Amino acid sequence: MENERKIPQILAVYLPQFHETKDNNLWWGEGFTDWETVKTAEAYFPGHNQPRVPRNQHYYDLSQKEVLETQARLAAEYGVGGFCFYHYYFKDGKKELELPAENLLKWKDIKMPFCFNWASESWIRSWSRFTGNVWAEKYERQETDGAGSISGILAEQDYGNEEDWAKHFAYLLPFFQDDRYIKKDGRPVFIFYSPNDIKPLGEMTECWRRLARKAGIDDLYLIGSRLSAPNPYLDAAIIYEPRNSINTLNAGGEAGIREGVRCFDYERIWECINASQPVYGFKTYFCGVSGYDDTPRRGTSGECLINAAPDIFERQLKALVQKSINAENEFLFVNAWNEWGEGMYLEPDMTDGYGYLKAIKNVVNASYHWEKTDVKEEAQEAVKAEMKALNDNVQKFKSLFELIDRWLFLEQERRVNFKRYFQDRGIHTVAIYGMAALGKHVLIQLKREGIAPLFGIDRYVGQFGEDFKIFRPEEEFPAVDAVIITAYDADSIGRQLKDRCEGKMITLCEVIDEMARW
Repeated sequence: MENERKIPQILAVYLPQFHETKDNNLWWGEGFTDWETVKTAEAYFPGHNQPRVPRNQHYYDLSQKEVLETQARLAAEYGVGGFCFYHYYFKDGKKELELPAENLLKWKDIKMPFCFNWASESWIRSWSRFTGNVWAEKYERQETDGAGSISGILAEQDYGNEEDWAKHFAYLLPFFQDDRYIKKDGRPVFIFYSPNDIKPLGEMTECWRRLARKAGIDDLYLIGSRLSAPNPYLDAAIIYEPRNSINTLNAGGEAGIREGVRCFDYERIWECINASQPVYGFKTYFCGVSGYDDTPRRGTSGECLINAAPDIFERQLKALVQKSINAENEFLFVNAWNEWGEGMYLEPDMTDGYGYLKAIKNVVNASYHWEKTDVKEEAQEAVKAEMKALNDNVQKFKSLFELIDRWLFLEQERRVNFKRYFQDRGIHTVAIYGMAALGKHVLIQLKREGIAPLFGIDRYVGQFGEDFKIFRPEEEFPAVDAVIITAYDADSIGRQLKDRCEGKMITLCEVIDEMARW
């Protein structure tokens, strides 16, 4: 048929973690890999599928060639078109978990198509004041004399200058030139997991494209995740899941708390995935999810998808394939092949066996023709939804910019004084709602003024030290005289907390405006 389309190549996100490394031994103890996290996982509520056990208890070692050979053979047999390796490259060229990819580069006989996804955040400890990737929160209480024990940084990210970018590209070039490296129209595919965090992204990508041409590569195909608008330095976007849909359901109040664990229904997550809209005016790839449960790494601070099943995965993946065909996408990502510590894996386990792999095979080998369907009406609605979302974001960031602008002017005039504000209103105990960037700055300012907030409230429970606990909005928390709301949607947050908090609800905007009148 004229309208018939080839289904996109299914690429599974791949974690190169399961082998012993010097730094893991230093940070978490001799012989540590993420299998220790998996094996020691706990079931926190009835029906909680933990601990996860690989089929035949095969806790493999990714430094062994036969393991990569088996994975490549399994992927090919069940319709997985390639692996998207996490790439960990830090300040001054420091690398982590690089061995599996480097071994694959050497072992040319392993037929494993692959590309890289640069997880470019710093690695930090959960109690750190820094922003970055925390992946072993349950182990944070271990004492260590190792690197990062004082600063809280395990591996620092710094994007450097042109010399650093050239060194990074020189490391990547042999991979890009490998026949197995995944390409679009001859252009090596490279994903930036956090492009918005890379301030010199424009200069860096220009440098890389220039070096690629010099090396005989026409161009690179650069994809960015977590984008809300087209990026002029990148070629496409990817909607990274399940984080995008978890955030959507979270904002809509669809989280359920079970023994402290924040839970989301697997089917609802997939409904959000299939309803997600591309970045307006920008080529956008979609991402399915095999599951999610990060409690092995984060304990009751974690999140979990419940009621996951291979039949749901197959049915919803089929819809996502159709969505990708309609968008004329060459790739469709699935998170993940082997993220066992976060409950995201396609590999066979003792509960579902080969169920998720069989689901992919069934979708890939569907007996009917895949066709591009008429999506005019759907596209029009998508444009309306995208325009509304963009407008909402414009208003949000405009409001936040104006607030920060007023705060900075007050700071220059030495008129920032939370202590006076609280004293004038008889407030003795406070909490902070919203522990993102503004919340962190409020916390630092209060401590600078000798005020010790009792706790924080946030949808994501990280930690800022032993003396500052963060509660979820649904949890019971101690009484305070006032809660400072730093988040944008202050009205809805105030209504949410009203029945469970007797203290005053004060927005950061109110505090700053009052200081401006002094």
